[in-house]
Amino acid sequence: MIELGFAKRDVIVPICRDSREVLVRSAMEGRMGRVWVPGMESPSFCLIRLGSFSYPLGVPPKGAEALDLSKVLRTECRSSFITPQNDHWINWLDQNLNCAYRTVSRYALKNDETHFDRNRLQSFVNALPDEYHLKKIDHYFYRLALKEEWSADFVSNFENEKKFAEYGMGYVITKGKELVSGCSAYGFSEGMMEVEIDTKKEYRRMGLASCAASKFILDCLDKGLQPNWDAANLHSAALAEKLGYIQAGEYSVFQIGPEDFQ
Repeated sequence: MIELGFAKRDVIVPICRDSREVLVRSAMEGRMGRVWVPGMESPSFCLIRLGSFSYPLGVPPKGAEALDLSKVLRTECRSSFITPQNDHWINWLDQNLNCAYRTVSRYALKNDETHFDRNRLQSFVNALPDEYHLKKIDHYFYRLALKEEWSADFVSNFENEKKFAEYGMGYVITKGKELVSGCSAYGFSEGMMEVEIDTKKEYRRMGLASCAASKFILDCLDKGLQPNWDAANLHSAALAEKLGYIQAGEYSVFQIGPEDFQ
């Protein structure tokens, strides 16, 4: 398979143009992520890897192309959440991964500006206890976020600090000099941002995530951006609902582990 640079992504537009996934559209637009195709002339499928997510899209291949795609999935998408586009891809992955894998549940959420209560969101921002401080991610916090594994995803999908400053945005919460929570753009595409939210383990269940996420959502609404939230677990889904999202159902993704889960 051929890996495409940012400037050559136009060949996957016919495959990806109808997707509403922020990460898929970001890769299609040549902004972020990695993309593979079987050939440059009207490819019938493609594979996208962006952050912790991988997306096989288009018409599931057969024969030699199926073997090539399976190999790239095993070598380049290990540990990522491989997200099938439809039942055809679910069946293909089940039959063609040729390694041990597991399926993991995630929770889709819908959002619409009319469902967000700005006053309620602002109340979560205002409820931040005095010993904590809400800060916009700048040069200092960009670098600070990268220093710890739990917070790196606030900025790590962006090619560099300049790209984050130009296309991304986010907020962190600090206690003293310690970064303890935050909400940021995991990815971006035209008119959309993917929500990344996390809190350091010892500071969870204190309302910090609600504060940071509310501020991020308010910023998105002010800028005319759609904040897309895809939940990794029921707690994340419940937090999203609290802030105005609507659950759209559970779905399964595939994951090949570092030891093939054997």
